[in-house]
Amino acid sequence: SCTMPLVVSHTNNWLTSGLTELRTRYINRRNAAAKANIEAARFRRSLTELNALSNRDLLDIGISRADIPQIAFEQSRKELANENA
Repeated sequence: SCTMPLVVSHTNNWLTSGLTELRTRYINRRNAAAKANIEAARFRRSLTELNALSNRDLLDIGISRADIPQIAFEQSRKELANENA
């Protein structure tokens, strides 16, 4: 009967550390998903705003329609980096 609490205690420690690790992984993945969702929403917003410009407006600011997705992507990354700074 003396060894039983030790085994249970060891099992509980192992279980607790395992659950803590799973919780940490879950939180990290949830945070990464939230960050990706924010970045995707900003990309779509920038894409929509740039696509709404006329060809003349795009020409005035030196942007080709073919460049819009890349510019929107870079802008979304820049906004997120500025927030995290």
